[in-house]
Amino acid sequence: MLTDRQLLILRAIVDDYIKTAQPVGSRTLSKRSDVTFSSATIRNEMADLEEMGLIEKPHTSAGRIPSELGYRFYVDHLIRPESISPQEAKALKSLFAHSVNENDRLIRHTADLLSELTHYTTLVLGPKEEGQRLHHLELIPLAEGRVVIVLVTETGHVEHKTLQLAEALSREAASRLMERLNQTLRGTPLSQLRLRLLEEIRRFRSEHSEQTTLLSKALDIVLTDQHEERPLIYLGGKANMFDQPEFQDVAKLRPVLELIEQQEALFDFLSPSLDNQILITIGSENNVDALKDCSVIRAHYSVDGVSLGTLALIGPKRMDYNRGINSIIHLLQAFQTELRKNNLD
Repeated sequence: MLTDRQLLILRAIVDDYIKTAQPVGSRTLSKRSDVTFSSATIRNEMADLEEMGLIEKPHTSAGRIPSELGYRFYVDHLIRPESISPQEAKALKSLFAHSVNENDRLIRHTADLLSELTHYTTLVLGPKEEGQRLHHLELIPLAEGRVVIVLVTETGHVEHKTLQLAEALSREAASRLMERLNQTLRGTPLSQLRLRLLEEIRRFRSEHSEQTTLLSKALDIVLTDQHEERPLIYLGGKANMFDQPEFQDVAKLRPVLELIEQQEALFDFLSPSLDNQILITIGSENNVDALKDCSVIRAHYSVDGVSLGTLALIGPKRMDYNRGINSIIHLLQAFQTELRKNNLD
């Protein structure tokens, strides 16, 4: 059990180290207005904190830095929740002033915004493919026999392909085909859509044999692309890694950069759990060797109780946890509101 004085000194050490990336000594702490103890008293308390494993001494400095255990104690017990200022709230609201009506673009936009707010690298896990259902199909005839086929899922994901037909397809024929398909197929899981789609097109083929054959192939391509090409994870602020003093050592940075390029390796790490609270993992708690020098803040996002994906920040263990947590909380609210709007459209 830590005394009030030890709690104050530990918080001061972590706060100073987060701001400066420099080991903190008793002389530095004694100059803080909130630390009213003598340097000798501070040194004694720091010795006790070091013995408890909460702070440690770097090889090249007389000061101390938080240990992994110290960061964990700080996150669990010493972070003081901070409300964002009215100016920050207004700025955050303006970030979504221009509605983004495709979820893929919205997710990319959110990844970029979160990295700008925090100056860390952002990962956003998109909705899992097998959980998606068809919202509707669109078929748009263009000039000279070209048509655009559009597939929209219930989560707002959009895929489209342009196809050249041997002969023009009238808008009336396209409208009849899409009306029939949408009435029959709306709400169909994408995993079952290809088979059901082809069955419906075969029933329509007697009226437009060549066109429907080509359309069935094009729609099949759209579905294949939707499952095989769409990225699962969106990245923002990758270059922010290079700004952190801890990662000036390329040997430390390389494994992190390699990991965030491997989407399959990140998928299980970022996959939503049943617990929608914010999760903070520090160093070895990440259970991924490449992230042993990193902290990760994760929050799962959902719409109408359905968990869809994860927002995550990756930074050094010397992360500004207060700013990271507050930024995710407030951005998450705006992000989920925009997702809900898209799903209602």
